[in-house]
Amino acid sequence: METDAQNVVSGELQQVLLSTDLSFLKSVHMDEGQGASFSGEHEEELDLDEHTFNRWTPLLRTAIETDSLPLVVDDLFSSVEENFENLEAQILQDSQLSDNLAASVSQIASIKDIIEGSLLHETEDLQVQLAHATNDVISRKQNYLSNKKTSTKISESIILITKVLQILELSNKCQDLIKDSNFYKALQSLGALEKIYVQDFKNYNFEFLKKIYASIPILKSKIKDESINLVKSSFNSNLEKKLLTVGKTFFEFYNNLLLPDWLESKNELKLSSFKFNSPVEISLRDSEKLESLNVEKLYPLNEFYDSILIFQNLKETDYLRKEFKKEYDFRISKVVYPLEIKISGSASLSDLKKKTTTLFGDDFSLEELKEYMLRILGFVIYDRHLNRSTEYVLSQNDLSANEDFWEVFIGRFSPFLEHFVSKICTSEEMLTELKDFLGIYISILENVGANIERIYEINVLVFKKYAALLVELFNKEFSTLLDDDDFMPLTINDESLYEKVLKICWLRTDELEALHSREKTPDESFFATLPFSPLYPMTCTLVKKTYNKVVACLSEFYQYDLGELNNIIVKTVDDIFGKIVDAKIASKLDTTSREEIAQILINLDYFIVAVGEFSKILARENITHSTDVELGLQSAKLLSKTRGLTETKLIELIDSKVSDLMEFVEFEWSSTEVLKEPDYSIKDISQFLEMMFTSTLVNLPDSVKTLLIFREFDALTRRFLDVLLNSSPPSISPQSVLNFELNMNFLESIISKLFPNDESIPSTPTSPDTASIQPLDNTRSSNLIDNTIRSLHSTFSDLKQHIQFLKCPDMEEYKDSGIRMRKYPRIKPEVAQMLHNKMVPPSSAGTDSDNSASIDQSFADSITSHRRIAKFFNRA
Repeated sequence: METDAQNVVSGELQQVLLSTDLSFLKSVHMDEGQGASFSGEHEEELDLDEHTFNRWTPLLRTAIETDSLPLVVDDLFSSVEENFENLEAQILQDSQLSDNLAASVSQIASIKDIIEGSLLHETEDLQVQLAHATNDVISRKQNYLSNKKTSTKISESIILITKVLQILELSNKCQDLIKDSNFYKALQSLGALEKIYVQDFKNYNFEFLKKIYASIPILKSKIKDESINLVKSSFNSNLEKKLLTVGKTFFEFYNNLLLPDWLESKNELKLSSFKFNSPVEISLRDSEKLESLNVEKLYPLNEFYDSILIFQNLKETDYLRKEFKKEYDFRISKVVYPLEIKISGSASLSDLKKKTTTLFGDDFSLEELKEYMLRILGFVIYDRHLNRSTEYVLSQNDLSANEDFWEVFIGRFSPFLEHFVSKICTSEEMLTELKDFLGIYISILENVGANIERIYEINVLVFKKYAALLVELFNKEFSTLLDDDDFMPLTINDESLYEKVLKICWLRTDELEALHSREKTPDESFFATLPFSPLYPMTCTLVKKTYNKVVACLSEFYQYDLGELNNIIVKTVDDIFGKIVDAKIASKLDTTSREEIAQILINLDYFIVAVGEFSKILARENITHSTDVELGLQSAKLLSKTRGLTETKLIELIDSKVSDLMEFVEFEWSSTEVLKEPDYSIKDISQFLEMMFTSTLVNLPDSVKTLLIFREFDALTRRFLDVLLNSSPPSISPQSVLNFELNMNFLESIISKLFPNDESIPSTPTSPDTASIQPLDNTRSSNLIDNTIRSLHSTFSDLKQHIQFLKCPDMEEYKDSGIRMRKYPRIKPEVAQMLHNKMVPPSSAGTDSDNSASIDQSFADSITSHRRIAKFFNRA
């Protein structure tokens, strides 16, 4: 590339020379030794115009700089030879021109020397200047380096001073932050200060910085202490003043806002089977209203957040937990006072209950209890909020002191709650108020995530006590009703009251339809008689009232253990009918009044109906909403048993009366006169039975009344048969047999009076002034009565066969099995022989004697007379 540059320079110089006007050159012949003076002698002849020189100079300079000037000159010579080769002849022919050329060559060589000298001189000057400049640069560089070191030291000093100032500023800032109780930022400032010192000043011997660094542990300790004190002061400000307020705020929000809203929605949406705080109720709550219960606003925890960050930064979280636990335990002891949370584990459960009950005392009112529990509620909300918001940092590895506070508390406090419910809550109003309070209380606890099992058991205990109290109140009212009852059928002269009684009372379906179908003329005044006494409708009203109260008690706040609660309802109803109604009525069975016993029997019959109907109600309305539940009231068995005892008592009273009347019955077995009327004692017995079954026992159920009638007539016929067989003398007169038959026929005749015949069965009550229960199917009832009457007449069959045999005591006829089975199937052979012996006259009196004839005629007359009397009484 250098050769190419030389060629270019040589070529350009050749072009310049060719284009240069050389006319100024003179024919000067110089010797080789004149070269040195040529410059001075011919300066004027060699003077070039400035323009030409300016064109040569760059090319020559380039050749010099590249050390190629000799080569350029050689090229120029070669070029001259090449360019002027053809002109050689011409030049040679032109002597002037030849001289000029020769001179120019010399001049060029001279110029070359001049240029080389000039360039050498300039080069030397340049070298001098370069050496001077180099020395100057070296000097300046040394100064620069020296200055740079100084500047670096100054910069380092500035940085050092800045960091010192930063340390001082951080130290002052830390002090100010500590004064302002902004401990976490103060700790951050200390951390930055410590980092700067360790990184930048650890190897410096600055006494004041060492003192600042030495104060860091002291400041950290102060931050720790002050942050703990801040937590303690937070307890003072947040707990002592806000616990009761927060508890009341939550309770009033649930009770005065959420509960009314739910009751309204419940009625509108027909959600009667769902309870308050159930998932359905919670889903219907207004979310905007719930925002007012922002626990973060109620319990700000900024101090705790700062303290946790501080001790986590210091890696001393365990110390914070330890100090926190001390303060927390102290606050808990104040919150739960007078209760003692920490009790020796050696104490027995009974001692704990006794001690807890003693701490509060029996003078603890319901309002005091509610205020105390609301304070506890505020602390439970605070406790849950604190632990959750701090991610359980403060309670880690020590859950028993914090997260389980509620369970520990309720475990200690529940004995007093049980005592309070059992001993202090003695009124219906107190129990209702406590039940409603605990219902809302439990809802709040459940929503904040606390375990409600134990407190719910207390509320179930409240319900049990409430139900038991209702039973006690029922007992008092029923006792009053029973004492005031007149044990007479209920008479009503007000139609609206009559309809109300029918609506209140439980009756058999057929009876209810019959009573509602009663017709009356527009002119007649209303008057009705119902079989039961006033005790029954009053008791029905009282039972329904009590049941409605029990069910209403469970309407909103009880949604767990429904089976147990349903059993309590069933037991309550069972106790009402069994332990109270049945027991109280049974205590009245010591009376000797047949009227009262009869009315008790009637009332019991309806109470059994009531129990059966109530069992259906319980099965239909059971709160478990399970179709598989089978409810049976044990009181039905008790009432049935008492009813049986009452029947027995009534039978005993009737038997006793009949026995008393039987004491006055005397038969003249040796009578020779045939009577026309029955004996007065038989009339008394008949009149008693007729009055008993048509008046006193008229309202008894037909089955009971019929049973009693059967019982009495069967007993009577057996007694009279026993009198005939065992109490009669060995010999009886035929007249006495006829008289005995007359008495028995009279006694049998009252059977038809005890039951109406077919024509007497009305489709409406028998009297326009009396409402009695009549069967709807008159034909069926008539057939039943006919069958009953026939059955009652059959009770006299034995007695009649014996009387008939006495009237014709023919043993030969009796021995004929055909006749015996047709006429005397109930007479035993030995009895027939005994009766035969009673009627056979003494052997001394022959059959053909006059006396015998007169006796036979008298017997025949007696029979005729007896038939007339029988017809008379049958007509009567």
